Order: sequence, then C-alpha cells, then structure tokens
Amino acid sequence: MRGEQTSPTGQADQPDATGAPRTAAPATRAQAAVAGTAAVALTLLWRLLSPLAGQPLCCDAGNYLRMAADPSAPVIRPHSSRVLVPWLTHLLGGAPATYHAISLAGLAGALLVTYLLARRLGAGHGWALLAMICLGCSRGWVFYLYDPYLSDPAAFLLLAGTFLALVRARPTWLVAPLLVLTAGARELFAGMALPVYGWLRRRRWDPRAALVTAALVAPALAAYAMVLVLAPSLPPVDYARPVGRVLGGILAKRMEQDGVLWFASAFAMSLGVWWLLAIPGLRDAPVRRLAWWLLPVLANCLIGWDWSRYATYAFPVVMPAAAIVLARASRRGVLIAAVAVQALLPLVDLAGGHLLLNQPGPSLPLSVLLMIVVGVVLLTSRNRPGRPAQATRESGPDPRPAP
Repeated sequence: MRGEQTSPTGQADQPDATGAPRTAAPATRAQAAVAGTAAVALTLLWRLLSPLAGQPLCCDAGNYLRMAADPSAPVIRPHSSRVLVPWLTHLLGGAPATYHAISLAGLAGALLVTYLLARRLGAGHGWALLAMICLGCSRGWVFYLYDPYLSDPAAFLLLAGTFLALVRARPTWLVAPLLVLTAGARELFAGMALPVYGWLRRRRWDPRAALVTAALVAPALAAYAMVLVLAPSLPPVDYARPVGRVLGGILAKRMEQDGVLWFASAFAMSLGVWWLLAIPGLRDAPVRRLAWWLLPVLANCLIGWDWSRYATYAFPVVMPAAAIVLARASRRGVLIAAVAVQALLPLVDLAGGHLLLNQPGPSLPLSVLLMIVVGVVLLTSRNRPGRPAQATRESGPDPRPAP
C-alpha cells in the first residue's frame, strides 16, 4: 500500500472505519438551499427556452410512453427492462405529462446532488455551484428538456445519489437500495461496481473491499434479472447482427451525423470543456478512486450511436474534478470565460433548430474549438492545477452539515 494520501483540500486522506477515505466538509444548510434553488430555477428556465418534442414519439421515447400507458405491452429489449419511470408513471395515471414531471424532478434533483457530491470531494461552494450550473447548461443535459420521455433523467439522479452515499463519511449501505432502483432505470448500474471497489479498497487488491462491493451490487443484479424475466419484451433488432456489423454501423452513424468531427462527438456534445478541466483533477485523492466509473461510461459507446448521451453519465466524476481544478488554476479568467461560453452553446443549437441528440448543428465545432483552447491553457499554465493551493480554501466554514 502506498503512503498517506492527501485530499483535494490538502488534508490527510485517511480511511474511516469502513475503509473508505474521509472526505471534505459538507455543504452547510444555507449553501445547499442556494444550490437547490438554483437547480430548480435553471431547470425551469431551460424548460421555458426549449421546445417540447411533439407527439406521437418514436424510438426510445415512444417505447417508454407505451410502457407507461400499458405495462403489459411488450417492447424491444433493452427498453423493456427500464421499467422504473414508465411503471411509476402508470401508477400515477399514465399521462405523458406525468412522465415529463418525473423527468424534470430527476434533472433538478441530479443537479443538486452533483453540487453536494462536489463539496464532499473538496470543491468550495462557489466552484461547486458553478459546476452544477454549467452541468445544467451542457448540451448533453439540455437535450432532456426537449425530449424528457426517456430513462436517463431518473438514472442521473439515482447514480448521483449513489455516488454521494458512497463518499459520505459514514457506512455505505445506502448504495445497495439506490442501485436496486437504478437497475430499474438503466442497465449501466452494473458499472458502479468499479468505483465502489475503487473507493473502498485500501491496497491494490483488497479482498474485503471486493466482498463488500459484491454485497452492495448483488441486490441490484438480482432485481435486474427479475425484471428481465417478468417484463414483457421483444427481441432486440440492432443486436441480432454480428458484433462486427454492429460496431461498423455505430461508427458509420456517427461519421454520417457528425462529419469530420465524429471522433470528438462524445465529449464535445456531452460535457464539453469540462472533460479537459477534469483531467488534472483525476490525479487527486479521493476523486481518483472514483475515476474507474469512466471505463463503463465510455465502453457504453460500443453498443450504441448516442455517444453524447452515454458520455453525459460521466458527470459525477468529471464535474467535481473540474471544479477542483478551476479553483487552483493560474489562468482562471480564461478558463471561466471558456466554461461560460460553453454554457451558452445550447442556445446556438436552439436558434438553428438542431434539437435532436444526433443532430449537433453548429455547437459541435464551437465546442471542439473551446476544448482546444482550454487544453492549450492547461498545458501552458505556470502552476500545475493538480496541486492544492492554500488560497482556494474557504475560510470559516459552518460546521453544520446539510441534511
């Protein structure tokens, strides 16, 4: 085992009784209230600015609305296994407006939880709030204001909640029921085994952490298996072909939609410059322990062409890591200007009528340009942003934890 690690605040990152490292002080109640208000206001603002997808809907959204209207109607896998929001909507009457309301609550809640997570991982109030606001203005996030009839908003909230439950300085048993709920929203829940183990382990191979991880993930796997058996389903069409043809079709689709910038689509059209900002922060403990989450997130791009949609799931790691880096950066003004422009790019697509997930429009080249600028700034900065700066710590924090 390596020697003592340090937290992003420069304090010793010693493990607690569960084996997980201790985290930074949480947000105060007043700070959490400010973040919650901002999350709700931002979600409502984008709802007002964004048109709503018209009915009837096709593809994923159409399947989920059919499940909400009649849970006994079979739909293709894997849509048929994502039962949480459709079945909850059915219990509440089955109307598309109900599904819409659940998705809006999921988006606003996920923003607040991301703020709380960033605070736990060492970001100050202002930087965590900035990261939360910019997440709510990212292209990958704003899309769900246009088409809220999907499984992702609820999955965002549950996954962010799982990360927060994991990093809190107390026993992590809440991870298990949260993953059970996540299993009903999106199958990517299985990838949480990697960051859970990475957080709990105390050496390169830790049998105890592996057993605890298995115990936390096993109920969700059992719940998912039960849903696969019980939920009415039809065989998938896309995945009935040979693997090589599936991968070739995915690549061809992205090249067709994104042109010469297809290779950057997943990053530029999801969180944009925040990916670049997060890279130095991934060297810090405890963020580094959670970075294993990026492997299943990016691997998901091998099974579908909605790359920006899949890459957006990296937000519980990328946004806190980037917030920490911003607080330490020597050329902070340029970087803040870049994230501010990034937050406005969805307006460019809205003005041009490019609202669909796979029709990026002018925001794709603009986002790539911003990422290049941020990359150059980080590489040429005098001070490495990976080292903690005494001046970035908050003075006199309120010791009362948020609820």
